[in-house]
Amino acid sequence: MKVAILGCGLIGERRGLQIAPHEIVGVYDPDAERANSLAKKLNTRTFQNEEDLLKNSRCDIVIIATQNNQLAPLALKAIEALKHVLVEKPAAIQVNELVALKEAAKKSKVAVKVGFNHRFHPALMKAKELCDEGALGELMFLRGRYGHGGRLGYENEWRSNAKISGGGELIDQGVHLLDLIYYFLGPLPHHTSMVTTSYWPIKVDDNAVLTLSDGKKWATFHVSCSEWKNTFSLEIYGRTGKILIGGLGKSYGKETLTYYRMLPEMGPPESKTFEFDSEDRSWSHDLENLVNHITSGSPLLGDLDSALYALKQVREAYRANGFLNLPCSV
Repeated sequence: MKVAILGCGLIGERRGLQIAPHEIVGVYDPDAERANSLAKKLNTRTFQNEEDLLKNSRCDIVIIATQNNQLAPLALKAIEALKHVLVEKPAAIQVNELVALKEAAKKSKVAVKVGFNHRFHPALMKAKELCDEGALGELMFLRGRYGHGGRLGYENEWRSNAKISGGGELIDQGVHLLDLIYYFLGPLPHHTSMVTTSYWPIKVDDNAVLTLSDGKKWATFHVSCSEWKNTFSLEIYGRTGKILIGGLGKSYGKETLTYYRMLPEMGPPESKTFEFDSEDRSWSHDLENLVNHITSGSPLLGDLDSALYALKQVREAYRANGFLNLPCSV
């Protein structure tokens, strides 16, 4: 496949460095210096604007790795240019934008994948394998924690600007956990939530706790950008076992999965721990999932339906907690 990238920041670079075995045919970013820097790293060319890239790059797939408010508009342009799309999460800042993308993709008969790359971390892939083979029995609930450490000037970054980000921590890291809830337990609806601005002098949320339930299964999580130490933890509970995932590599710590098997006589469970030391290849696996879907019709793992589910829960939580002036609350 021939792949082009719109957006040459940190995530665009991570995506670009894991394009192989596919061909990178060009990049574009309105920041010419940034675009030229990434093009040099990837040994490819830059384009004058997004229209130039869509018309002249001859790409099969467009990766859109921009700030949140540009994700849906650029994805729509790519779809209308009959390109397959991998758009970073949350894929839009308003629910109606995602609905429009779904309609456009159906009309143009192109594939649109959302960048929920966490599904392709090795611990999450192992967890899905264990759940699917029945190692936990019937699944009951999920509990998660995800947080950023602090840094000077955080309140001035684009994620704190609602017009660009759509919201705060909940639309940032929260949608990853909502996607994982959708993946493991299905589309559980919003039940209760606490969304706050606890530390940073910003007009968006910096902490959020959500509980979701369909009356039988349930999930709860806390996302924070005042965590002070980058943190990721996910627990999945079934009737006969439990999974505990910790870390995502690098600043989040070594990625591990511990499987606890409950014995028939109860008491202390048997346990087995898996450690994952290899380089994070989730970006590559994410793209390959889209390629496989295009070429062989295999399921998309992280699509517009999952993004729509996640954004609807974010919107519901914002509304329930008085964050009514955020773009995502519309």
